[in-house]
Amino acid sequence: MGSITKYSIYSGISTVIVLTPTVVAVNIDSINVWFGVSLSILLSALVIIFGILSFKRRIHTPINSLNEASKKLLNQEFGTRVKTDKYSAEVSLLVNNFNKLAVAFENQENMRKTFVASASHELRSPLTSIQGFLQALLDGTVTELSEREKYLNIVYNETRRLSTLINNMLNLSRMESGNSPILRTKFEINEIIHQVVDRFEPTLSKKQTKVKLEFALNSVFVFADKDKIIQVLVNLIDNAVKYSPDFSEIVINTYTHNKKIYIAIKDNGFGISKKDHNLIWDQFYMADKARTPNKSKGTGLGLSIVKKIMDDHRETIWVESNKGAGATFIFTLNIYNSDKHQLSWGAK
Repeated sequence: MGSITKYSIYSGISTVIVLTPTVVAVNIDSINVWFGVSLSILLSALVIIFGILSFKRRIHTPINSLNEASKKLLNQEFGTRVKTDKYSAEVSLLVNNFNKLAVAFENQENMRKTFVASASHELRSPLTSIQGFLQALLDGTVTELSEREKYLNIVYNETRRLSTLINNMLNLSRMESGNSPILRTKFEINEIIHQVVDRFEPTLSKKQTKVKLEFALNSVFVFADKDKIIQVLVNLIDNAVKYSPDFSEIVINTYTHNKKIYIAIKDNGFGISKKDHNLIWDQFYMADKARTPNKSKGTGLGLSIVKKIMDDHRETIWVESNKGAGATFIFTLNIYNSDKHQLSWGAK
C-alpha cells in the first residue's frame, strides 16, 4: 500500500491520499484473462492447422493418389501402383487392396496377351499345313494316287485337330466365364472308366498298347458332374495313349481314402521333369515349350481344361513323374453319400 501527501494552497493543510492496490490487481487479472484467451485461440488455431495438414496427409493425399491411379487403370496402364506410406490402418488397407487389384488386372492382361498369341500360333499352324497340301494337290505336283491319298489324310487330320482346338478354346472360355456350371449327379465311376477306354480301342490296337484296369472296389458311386468327369478321363487317357510308346501298357487304378476315391492313370512315356510339374496346366504349354520328343500334336489346352474342371469341383489333381520314367496323373472325387449329398430332381 502507498500514499501521496497533497498540500492545499488555500488552507495549508496537507491531505494524505491513500492508494490501495485494488485497481492494479484488477488490471493484472484482466491481462491474465486476455492472455489466456489469446493463448487458447492460438493453440486452437494450431490444432486446426495441424488437423488440416494431418487430414491432407492421411486422407486427402492417398485419396488423390488412388483417384489418379484409377484413371490410369481405366486407360489400361496395368503397371500402376499406389505407394504405401504411413497412413492410417484403414487407408493403408484400402491402398493395399487397390494394389492387389492392379496386380490381378496386370496378370489377367498378360494371360490374355499370351492366350491370343498362342491361339494365333496354334490356329495358323494347321491352316498353313492344310493350305500347303491342298496347293500341292491342285497344281498337279502330286500325281500318284497313293501320294494323293496320303496328302488328303494329312489334310483331314489337320482339320480334325483344328476343330478340336476351337472346341477346346470355346469350352475353356465358357468355364472361365462361369457359363458352364457344375451339375453334380450320382453315377458309377468304374463303368464310366470302361466306357472311355473303349473309345480308344482303334488307337490302342494300332499302337498295340494295352490298358490294365485295377479297381479297388467292384462298384463305386461318386457325386460329381458326369459329363465333365468324362471329359477329364478322355483328356488324361488321350495323353497317356499319345505319349506312350508302341507295345507298352497303360495302367488305370483306383483306391479309396477318407470318403474319396483316387483315380490314377499311368503311362510309360518319356515323363515330365519336376520343374515342369506346375507348368503343364498352363494354356498352350505344349505349343510354347515343345516338350514332346515325338512331336505329338495336341492342342495344348487339354490339361488346362482338366485343371479347371477339378478346381470347379473343389477336387485335387496332381502329377507324379520324372523325366524318362513315365507320368501318373491322379485326381480325387467324392464318394456318394446319401446323407450328405442332395440329388437334383430327376437325377438317379
